[in-house]
Amino acid sequence: MASRAAALLSALLVCLYGVRCVRGACSNATQLSVQVDTLLAEYDREAPPAARVRVALALDVRHATVDEPRAVMRLLADLKMSWQEPRVQWNVSEWGCDSALTAAERLWLPDVVLLNAAATGAGDAALRARLDAAGAVSWVERLDVTVPLDLTLQAWPWDTQTCTFKFGSRTYNDDELVIDISEFKHAVVFETGAWEIQKVSGEASTWQRGDEVVNVATWSVWVARRAPAHALGAAAVLLAAALLLATAAALPPQQRPALAACASFIAALWLISTLARLPGASSAPRSVSVMCAVCVLGALAGACAALVQRLARATAPPPRALRTLLSSLSTVCKLTPSEGSCMSSESGAWAAAALLLDRALSAALVLTLLVLLAVQLF
Repeated sequence: MASRAAALLSALLVCLYGVRCVRGACSNATQLSVQVDTLLAEYDREAPPAARVRVALALDVRHATVDEPRAVMRLLADLKMSWQEPRVQWNVSEWGCDSALTAAERLWLPDVVLLNAAATGAGDAALRARLDAAGAVSWVERLDVTVPLDLTLQAWPWDTQTCTFKFGSRTYNDDELVIDISEFKHAVVFETGAWEIQKVSGEASTWQRGDEVVNVATWSVWVARRAPAHALGAAAVLLAAALLLATAAALPPQQRPALAACASFIAALWLISTLARLPGASSAPRSVSVMCAVCVLGALAGACAALVQRLARATAPPPRALRTLLSSLSTVCKLTPSEGSCMSSESGAWAAAALLLDRALSAALVLTLLVLLAVQLF
């Protein structure tokens, strides 16, 4: 029993000594630098490590924003690349360390660039690459890129914009370079600007470049607009205009044009102030379309009130078909003008027809208004 315990203790001491030696060698920067220099003495950085290299990419998005006047998205991110390099393998027991750092310019680097960039900032070439004893190489390229964006403003000011970033090689084809997307949990980015990152998703695909097939890694970035003031203003103006139009529909025709004109004026002022800020896009904002409809409804409400009053003052004999229609409808609804209306002094079929027309137009106005509210709010 004592011999067995002594053997276990000896094995534990040997393991602790080995770990200490490895840590000591890794901490000796001078010795490790000499070993890396010796390893790379005859290394040819112009030649790829294999006939077909497989490169794994991961995109760490740090910041994304939309430049609306230029219709572009600017992205600040880290592109993490890793691949196998058999020419830089070493024996861990001899080196005493299983990883090392070296200048990226001393190694063969994948020719992976952003294919659909409108503008690209200079990357940080001073970032070093990490070598693994098993031949794995990992390198990070910092990106400051701008990509054209197809603005869709239909849901403005609650809109979400999506931009695609395509990475691939301009030199190697599918038989020479294969691109994979490695598993990477994107860091949570706390935005303080006008745009907030919602989601980042990537996929690997192929792209036909002339007669060659090229591997492409595509990432899509979703950003949501942060404009609570615009949203609150649009909702308040729409509700105020809708309330004025609904009130105007309940008033007699001679009192209706003033409120209808006020509703159109409020909506028109909002449109003028909004269109001065909106950029060009592939779609019109739904809120702008609703406000335009409110302006038209206000104008139609005033025109319909004038039409009803003109019909009530008609002096020509009404046609027989109109009398028959009014007689049949009088059993369903009351068509006698009230004493307080402008039609109280008129009698006959024209006054009843004007009242019927006024009710039908008011009902159509209220129904259209409800539809507009549902379209905007839901």
